[in-house]
Amino acid sequence: MKQINFNELPVSKEVREIISSRECRIKYKTKKEVLREYQDEKWGELLADVKIDNNISFDRYHRIMESFSEENCFFLNDRFYVGTGEEIFKAHLKLYIETIKPYISKASCLVELGAGYGSKILNISQYKEFDSIPLYAGEFTNSGIELISIFAKTMGIDIKTGYCDFGEMIIDGINIPENSIIFTSYATPYVPEISNDFIKFLSKLNPLIVIHFEPCYEHYQLDTIHGLMCREYIKSNDYNKNLVSVLQNGEVNNEISINTNKNVIGSNPLLPISILSWKPVY
Repeated sequence: MKQINFNELPVSKEVREIISSRECRIKYKTKKEVLREYQDEKWGELLADVKIDNNISFDRYHRIMESFSEENCFFLNDRFYVGTGEEIFKAHLKLYIETIKPYISKASCLVELGAGYGSKILNISQYKEFDSIPLYAGEFTNSGIELISIFAKTMGIDIKTGYCDFGEMIIDGINIPENSIIFTSYATPYVPEISNDFIKFLSKLNPLIVIHFEPCYEHYQLDTIHGLMCREYIKSNDYNKNLVSVLQNGEVNNEISINTNKNVIGSNPLLPISILSWKPVY
């Protein structure tokens, strides 16, 4: 990884687009649009490839999907770097493991909601600290659910999969045990405005801990150029803008207790994620 200064940020295409566009067209995140992008295109096309490949390898497809061989700009602890997709993904994975690991000994299972094709939870499960904990994955797209099941089978991993919709607040097809670790990763952006009932939706599962590794519009500073660019990127993509407010309201109402680590890392320098860990107050 090579550290770069702020003025070198336009090496990232996302930064170039925000700077050069006088009037960004908003990419609205309707349910239909999200299904087109992921159900039909990203995960759908990957699923089609997997079904005709007689030598299915999660690692091979994962390396392609995460652009392991390509260099890009990314954000890490208030600094900017250029690194390969592999370096960036491993930095994310290390952070996830270090954050989740302290809760493993007391948890009934590990759950990822909004799991995509399984890139996070399947990789995490390969580490020895996680090799005996039951795994669950909830996903919005049918193609993603099918991919997780196929890849898990080829890897010899037992994982229960089902449907999850943060907009409608539905989990179907899986019965998540109490005292679970629930985490999300880049999943909440696709619901532009999350309901205040989001806390109740997850709290009714009686989790040990809920951990969001998510971009947070409200954490991007208004008094820095980078913060303003991050906010503009969120708005131009119609990503979520109120996750922090929803969780803070829950804390004010004594529904949950929260720990927050702001803007830790971002594979996209305009979309760094925060870590928001919370527990229901029983």
